[in-house]
Amino acid sequence: MAHKLNIFFCIFFFFFLHQENISTSHFLHWFSSHRPHFTHKELTTEDVMFSLQWDRPMVSHWNSVQDSSSAKQSTVSLDRPQSRYCVGENLDVRVEMRDHKGQVKRHGGDFILGRIYSPKLQASASGLVTDHYNGSYRVRFTLFWPGDVQISVLLMHSSEAVQTLWRSRQLNYKKIKHTGTFVSRNKVETSECGFQLNTNQSLCEYKDERDGEYYACYKPASLPCDSIDTMSSANTPGSALTNDEKLLLTCDNFFKKFIAVPLPLSLSLSLSLSVVTPYKGLQKCIPGMKSPIPSGYFFGSRWFSSSCKTVNFFDAESINSCLKGKRIYFNGDSTMRQWIQYLNHFQKDFKSLDGTGFSSMIIANHHSNFTIQWKNHGHPWITVRPIKIAESRYISRDLDSIKVEGKEEQVVVVISVGQHFRAFPLELFVRRLLSLRRAIQRLQTRILGTQVFIKLENTREFSSEQERFSDWHGHLQNLAQKKVFGDLNVGFIDAWDMTVAANTFRVHPSEAIVANEMAVFLSYLCHAP
Repeated sequence: MAHKLNIFFCIFFFFFLHQENISTSHFLHWFSSHRPHFTHKELTTEDVMFSLQWDRPMVSHWNSVQDSSSAKQSTVSLDRPQSRYCVGENLDVRVEMRDHKGQVKRHGGDFILGRIYSPKLQASASGLVTDHYNGSYRVRFTLFWPGDVQISVLLMHSSEAVQTLWRSRQLNYKKIKHTGTFVSRNKVETSECGFQLNTNQSLCEYKDERDGEYYACYKPASLPCDSIDTMSSANTPGSALTNDEKLLLTCDNFFKKFIAVPLPLSLSLSLSLSVVTPYKGLQKCIPGMKSPIPSGYFFGSRWFSSSCKTVNFFDAESINSCLKGKRIYFNGDSTMRQWIQYLNHFQKDFKSLDGTGFSSMIIANHHSNFTIQWKNHGHPWITVRPIKIAESRYISRDLDSIKVEGKEEQVVVVISVGQHFRAFPLELFVRRLLSLRRAIQRLQTRILGTQVFIKLENTREFSSEQERFSDWHGHLQNLAQKKVFGDLNVGFIDAWDMTVAANTFRVHPSEAIVANEMAVFLSYLCHAP
């Protein structure tokens, strides 16, 4: 009923605009701050998709690449510049978007990233981008440290490119081809697998009725369906884009062109606060607390949360002491595997490894009495390396199987999904998030005191094939995760904010980034005094 009322609300207001001759862009700007909020008690895929539509492109018809947003033609300026700034104040930058012909854009939807940084201090932070839906944007920076700072505003994709990415993403599930290998005794057969196959052929269907998960393979020539052993994948050839749409995603039209601030990049900030005091006035890091944007900043290459006290967990003694008595489950993609590999460096005399190292891995520290297990998430995976089906259950099923072996044992779960979903329609990812949401609620009801964390996606290489793997897909998926998990008692590890602030675009971030992600995570587990 609420969904229908929201639709009626939108129809009524657009009719009202037409009658009263009110600018659509002004209405959209107003509505963006009054968008519907869901209770998240019984969210459906339709609810989440409806809420995300306000973060999707609102673009009128365009005829050529010349109509698209141009970083070179656009302007960036300081909004209400001051001669003096103090630590803790905001610095606003205004972006006026123009197309390649120099004409002012009249709609929003451009994908923009902003950061502020001081190379000598090894300090940086991301900016909060606000779309005014009329071709102008505000990028707000928080001045976390004293000294000179530099500003960078990056046009990742024009609104026209974003529209193109969205249209291509929602077309079908066939950007990735999966191949299943079936094995029985000495016999091996392969078959194409996917989420949408030709139903005129005989299928092996693999369903999880409870969670709504599904994929299928064409039935192999002679082997039974339950003999499926591994799955691998490859990008399918060709593209769903027109020639002009492909041009929008070439290197000349995205990510390489920085928008330069037409003022001195070095701003003289007040040195009245000569000592950085990141812990002052901050509370302990507790799951369920709201995280602002930006969620933190780097200073001296160390990440400080902007909302809670982070602790210096960078050595074996502090890390293993914090992990003592805990059973920790890392679930998700290879960026989550980086976490357990990082922690493995600090285990010397009391470690045991198990699993394949590609689908699963276990650390058991008997001296500090903790175990850490990483497992890959369930299908889909995008990798040429065969994945064992039996070793990669859906995370929701793994969470259901968690048990407490001792009264004093603490259960901790970290989930990171997204990178392998970028090439598929968004509904698939949202359905997976909702099954995870229900599993988290069951786990926290069954084992009281269980702490759960969501590690958001990080940015990835510019060389990634944009139609399938653009960071805009990751940005939208992070918004979906915040909407689905935002009202639960979970903590967020904002890997996106860290990698934007650090200006690093790697699907597998450097160990320095992983170390800071881990320090934030451990700050939740073992609070600062």
